[in-house]
Amino acid sequence: MSDSLPSFESLVQDLKHPNPNIRDEACVLLAEHWPDQAMPYFFSELEDPDPVVYRTAVKALGTLGPRTLPDLLKLFQSSGNGTVRACCVKAIVQISVNFPNAAFPADILSMLEQALDDSSPVVAQSALMTLGYLSKHDSEKDRVIPLLIQACDRANIAHVQGSAMALAELDSPLVSAFLEKLALDDTKDPLIREVAQSSLERRASLNLK
Repeated sequence: MSDSLPSFESLVQDLKHPNPNIRDEACVLLAEHWPDQAMPYFFSELEDPDPVVYRTAVKALGTLGPRTLPDLLKLFQSSGNGTVRACCVKAIVQISVNFPNAAFPADILSMLEQALDDSSPVVAQSALMTLGYLSKHDSEKDRVIPLLIQACDRANIAHVQGSAMALAELDSPLVSAFLEKLALDDTKDPLIREVAQSSLERRASLNLK
């Protein structure tokens, strides 16, 4: 790109450039200089079947920050497309990356909790990964830990494993007490108890209480 500011139209074209660095720069410039025009365009790109296009749109929405949250929530609740719902969830991570001090409203945490039980495995897994990411932020940890603990009660072993692995790296007495109880619960599947024990061992290796 030249030193002069490119037009909105040329930046939109750059979003489809094969070079990811050019796509990223276009996201930033659009967010900085044309946020009102860019936001509806980014949302429309979430519907594109091309993974490169919708993944770029997710990153682009992250550059716009918390202003996108109401529309992300609305789209998540209304879309029948699992990929689109997963993009809404993944955009939360991108917002957190770009605005690390932003605290998410309660309805966004409720959205992630709802996404854990989504009919699409991709959406559910995206929600679990997003909660795991947010759990490492002091501003969100206390609200996210209970959601990860709840996820360990689900029948899906993959969800239990992902939740327990995320919990294993969090410094919280609540986590230790929960994992110890889960590891000793004879009513649980042996695989779940094994996951809990492995998470406890991971905590011990990190000197977490």
